[in-house]
Amino acid sequence: MTAGSIVTPRAHPTSVEVLDRIGAIELPTKRSEAWRYAPHAKLAKLSFGPSTSPAPSLPVEVEQQIPALDGPTIVIINGVVDSTHSKLDELPAGLSVSSLAEVIANDPERLDHHFQSASNDAFAAFNAAFGTDGAVITVGGGHRLHAPIHIVDISLPDEVHNGSCTGVVIDLGEASSATVVETRIGGGSGGKDAVTGGSNIRTTITLGANSSLEHIVLQDLPRSQIHLGVVSVTQAEGSEFRGRSFNIGASFGRLAYHVELAADGARADLSGLFFGRGDQVLDQQITVVHAAKDGVSTQSFRGVLDDDSVGVFNGGINVLPGANGTDATQSNANLLLSKRAEINTQPRLEILADEVACKHGATVGQLDETALYYMRSRGIPADEARRLLINAFADQTLEEISNETITDWVIQRLGHADD
Repeated sequence: MTAGSIVTPRAHPTSVEVLDRIGAIELPTKRSEAWRYAPHAKLAKLSFGPSTSPAPSLPVEVEQQIPALDGPTIVIINGVVDSTHSKLDELPAGLSVSSLAEVIANDPERLDHHFQSASNDAFAAFNAAFGTDGAVITVGGGHRLHAPIHIVDISLPDEVHNGSCTGVVIDLGEASSATVVETRIGGGSGGKDAVTGGSNIRTTITLGANSSLEHIVLQDLPRSQIHLGVVSVTQAEGSEFRGRSFNIGASFGRLAYHVELAADGARADLSGLFFGRGDQVLDQQITVVHAAKDGVSTQSFRGVLDDDSVGVFNGGINVLPGANGTDATQSNANLLLSKRAEINTQPRLEILADEVACKHGATVGQLDETALYYMRSRGIPADEARRLLINAFADQTLEEISNETITDWVIQRLGHADD
């Protein structure tokens, strides 16, 4: 293993199994399709170990980056829940919020599905071994929550190990509904060309029958860090998952989704925006599995890439035997602002059932010169005209977010200066 030293983790139900696997699992290489475009030299500079407690103090400049959302907030710093900045004193009826460490100590079997779902990926194994704190969100059956639940994960690299691991578990009971926002930010010194650390987050979501979840990921770590995020979703009959992602920070920002429509009539709607500058690599790995009848899924991702940045969209639709009546669509539209920018888009379709409707499409383009000329002829300066056209392209994803605080935060961060 070349990703730094391994420190014995605190005990949890699957730590021995995970450590046994770590010894045999190699870091991903370019030979792996899912990691082909990753900066492997930078990934090898990450080191992981058990979270140190208490969490380090939160710098003011990082605290100011947190979106001011109404509703419960749980703040996690370097993989450890920080009660000082969390806001959990007035929870609505039907909502339970616990730290992952608390549940591991008192009811570990409740988390079996989270730890045992780790794949043979080395970074997932690291998370299962060292992601022993985080958030556990439970919404009781029949409860419909209106204010968003906010999970803020902050990475502040230190000299012990520069990579933090966090676990998030979200369970919705039958006929319940909620919105969960995961904000992923960080701090620390170091220029954008140096890797000073990063975050490794695994989110496991289970949706009960006829439940509905809107899940939003806001990823804007400093350019000196790496982000590795995985969201695994299992859907019961008639449930609805709406996943929204904004992948705009980090030197290498990777968001992977694995969504399984496990019972009849489930619906999944995934959309996202990735916006790259400098030499960023922003990687979207999407797999939607239709395992039951009459499931409906959509994937709609947009990329804006400037300078020498690289975007990746690897989107899969898997229709298993017996999943008749499946309706699945996938689209990836990309806007290149520089001749040096690069997009790698790859649809993956595996259909093993009859009576299905599956389609996909991808586009790559540049700014419309005719529109630019028209706007400049009306007196709009070139830079402003360019900005308006870029915003119009990106806003098609933002329009799907009803919370103005979130949309304002994303718009502001899209315009921030390089770190």
